[in-house]
Amino acid sequence: MNIKILPYNTSWGEDYKEASLSIKNILGDLLVDVYHVGSTAVKGLSSRPIIDIMAVVKDIGIIEDYENMFESFGYECLGEFGLPGRRHYRKCINGIAYHLDIFDIYNEKEIIRLLSFRDYLREYPEEASFYGELKQALALQFPEDLEGYSIGKSVFIDNLEKKAVEWYINKFSVNGDI
Repeated sequence: MNIKILPYNTSWGEDYKEASLSIKNILGDLLVDVYHVGSTAVKGLSSRPIIDIMAVVKDIGIIEDYENMFESFGYECLGEFGLPGRRHYRKCINGIAYHLDIFDIYNEKEIIRLLSFRDYLREYPEEASFYGELKQALALQFPEDLEGYSIGKSVFIDNLEKKAVEWYINKFSVNGDI
């Protein structure tokens, strides 16, 4: 695998919109909402061409009933994929990867983690710029080593997630309580 970091591409938003329509069609009334998250959702942020999508559903317990429909849209179903309470799906079309994480509406911790990370980077472009530069440097250092690339980002991401969640909770709640 060759790790490529590309400059921000406005088509990533359109790619998300197309994918989200499919997800809405598949999940119907089970779906609460669908979100574009991750680096491709942050204007100006360099990224690997991966459209990260989070879908929130009313009942994660019945999501397996929808696997055949996801597969008919080209998604590979990977179960929890290392994160309890999540269902992870992926596909690749024309060099663009789509990673879909589905969470139950009551999994506030993961929902807030993903939304706060995205929104914090949108709010603080200097942090997004630094993150983009870090990814570029790591891609040069580990051009064919996804694990090395991911480990290289992990400390920055962990610290930024903590800061982003605190910022998000304080911004969108009264007295810091959700």
